[in-house]
Amino acid sequence: MVQAPLTAKAPTAFVLALAMFHVAALVSGHVLGNKTSGIGPFIVTLTVLSFPVTFLTTDLLNEHGGSAVARRVTALSVACVGLAFAMIELARLLPAAADSHLPKDAFDHVLAVPPAQAVALLSGYALGQVADIWAFHRLHVLTAGRHLWLRALGSTSAGELIDSVVVSVFQIGLTDASAQAVATTDGLDTTWSQAGVRLGIAIVLLPVVYAASALVERRVDR
Repeated sequence: MVQAPLTAKAPTAFVLALAMFHVAALVSGHVLGNKTSGIGPFIVTLTVLSFPVTFLTTDLLNEHGGSAVARRVTALSVACVGLAFAMIELARLLPAAADSHLPKDAFDHVLAVPPAQAVALLSGYALGQVADIWAFHRLHVLTAGRHLWLRALGSTSAGELIDSVVVSVFQIGLTDASAQAVATTDGLDTTWSQAGVRLGIAIVLLPVVYAASALVERRVDR
C-alpha cells in the first residue's frame, strides 16, 4: 500500500517550540559563520555549532508537523535572518561613541557580511530546505513510512548538496561592492567540507532523532 504524505499531527505548542529553536539557531549560526575553525582535517565556519539544532528541528517538523509547516518555518527563518542582517548593517552605519568598548572597525570586522554573501547564504539555506523537505516526504511515501534513518539522512544529503551548490555558484559568480571576488578556492573548499561535516553530525544524531520522534509519538497518542 502506498503511504500517504505526512500531515500535521504534533501539538501546536510543540511545533511552535521547534520553530522558535530553529529560528534562533539559524540566526545565531549565521552570525557565528564569520569565524572559521578546524575539525580534524576540515576547515569549517562555526555555523556547524548551530547545525545540530537546525537538523533536529527540521526533521521533527518534517516528521510530525508535515511539509506545509516545515515550509512555513523555513520562510519565517529566511525572514528572520534577513532582518538580522539588515539590523547589523544599520548598526554599522551608526557612529560609535568615543568611549565605546568596541570600536567601529572591530565591530565591522566581526559582524559585517558582504551583500553577495548574505544573498548566497540565504539562497542556499532556502533552496536546501526546499530540497530537504521534498526529499523527506518523498522518501516517506516510497518507504511506506518505515526507515526514519533513511529519510533523515537522505533528505539532509539532498539539502546539503543543493545548499553547497547554490553557495558555490554565488562564490564563483558574484563580486562584492569593491569588485573583489566573494570567495577563493579556499572558500569553496570550506563550503564542501562543511557539508561533509554536517552530514557526519546528522549520522551521529540519528539516535536523538529516533528518541525525540518516539517521545512526540507518545505525546500525540495520549
